[in-house]
Parts: sequence; structure tokens; C-alpha cells
Amino acid sequence: MPTPFTHLATVSEILARPELVPAVKTSLLADLPAFLLGNTAPDVQTLSGQAREATHFFTVPLGGGAPAGPRMLAAYPVLAETAALPPPQATFVAGYLAHLIFDQLWIRDIFEPYFGEAPTWGSFRERLYLHNALRAHWDAADLARLGPTVGPDLQAAQPRGWLPFVDDHHLVAWRDLIADQLNSGAGRTVEVFAQRMRADPKAFAALLASPDEMERRVFAHLPPRALDDYRARAVAVSVQAINAYGTAQPQPSQL
Repeated sequence: MPTPFTHLATVSEILARPELVPAVKTSLLADLPAFLLGNTAPDVQTLSGQAREATHFFTVPLGGGAPAGPRMLAAYPVLAETAALPPPQATFVAGYLAHLIFDQLWIRDIFEPYFGEAPTWGSFRERLYLHNALRAHWDAADLARLGPTVGPDLQAAQPRGWLPFVDDHHLVAWRDLIADQLNSGAGRTVEVFAQRMRADPKAFAALLASPDEMERRVFAHLPPRALDDYRARAVAVSVQAINAYGTAQPQPSQL
């Protein structure tokens, strides 16, 4: 699934979409730190120790499961009462919904058809390794796109009971983990992925540094437009979900 830096990079894409309802956009910009945190927050489970499904509301493989956002709002109805929430909390939840859409669509449109259990090229272990190489490659490009204010803006978010299923101190620790990397100008994605895979970080970094090897081992297995199509779809559906949430309408029932 996309990394935190990719999720943060998509914030500007969401805010730039002309179909974003003006009043909704105004509220997002008014509490931008909360929106930034929401767009990364489901991955807090790496610090909180929760199961991924407890913060993402879908399983892998998807198995035709319903969109994660409506499942979260149904499980925690207090989050669905947009007008009753403090504005920063509502803005945070809007970002959270976008993250869930990006992740679920990534599994459906990128991971499962090209790197999951269905493809026949390589071994499943190799596909998982190269899937992480793809994620790290995108992460590096998106990290370079983030402006110098994103780290301080993210760090300004102040969770106050924003999620009934995650303690504030975990959200604060997650916020600081990402913001500190942004403020230092150096992400740790390669290191983190190598540790998780118990792989040689030098070999992983060398693969990422070689366009020829990335083409041969990763992009040869993806249709040329797959990533662009995925990102455009994820942004469009996220805008639909955020508009619906901000105007108290039902969430999109299809991704």
C-alpha cells in the first residue's frame, strides 16, 4: 500500500480538484494539520500494535469486501456525525477516509493483480519483495515533491479523542515519527522496508538506485499506465468521499 509520504503528497492533489465542494475545501484548509494527519493515520497500527484490520477496516485479500470508509463509520457512528464533531476532528476523519480509499484501491488494482497470489511470475516471496521496491520507488518521488512546510504543518495537529479505537498518544507518536523525518529532510522508507522483510538494506537500496533493474524486475510486470490510472481513480473517489462526508451525504458504495 502507499507509504505515508505518498499519502501526504496526495493531499495537494485532492485539494486541487475542481469538483471538491468549495465549503468543504475551505474547512480542510482551515484545519490542514488535522487533514494531513488523517491522511496518514491508519498506519498508526505499526506503533499501536493493533491488527491492520483494526485501523484499515478491510482484509487482504479483499474477497469483494465493502469499501472500508463506510465500514468504519458504521462501526463507530459517532464519527459519522460530521456536524457534531469539532472541526479539526471532522477534517481528520475526512483525511482518514481518503487514506482508506487509497489503500483499498491499491490492493485491488495494483497488489492483487500484479504482485499477490494470483500472478505466476517469480515466487510469491519475490513478488512481495519487488512490491515493496515499487512502494519505495514511489515514496522517494513523492517525498521529493513535499514542500518544506508539510512537516511543521503535520506536527501542528493536536489529536483530542479523534478516534474511539486509537489512543491519542499513539497518534501523537505517529505524527512525530513522520514529521521528524520530513523536518530532517530524510525519509527512512528503505530502512524500514528492509527491516520488515529481513532483507539486505544495501541490496534493496541498490535495486532502487538502478533504473534498468527496476524496469527489468518491477515495471516489466506492470502495464505502463497502471499506476497513473490507480492514482487518478484514488484521488477522484477520495474527493467524492470527502464531499459526501463534509455535506452529510452517504459515502460512495463503490470504489
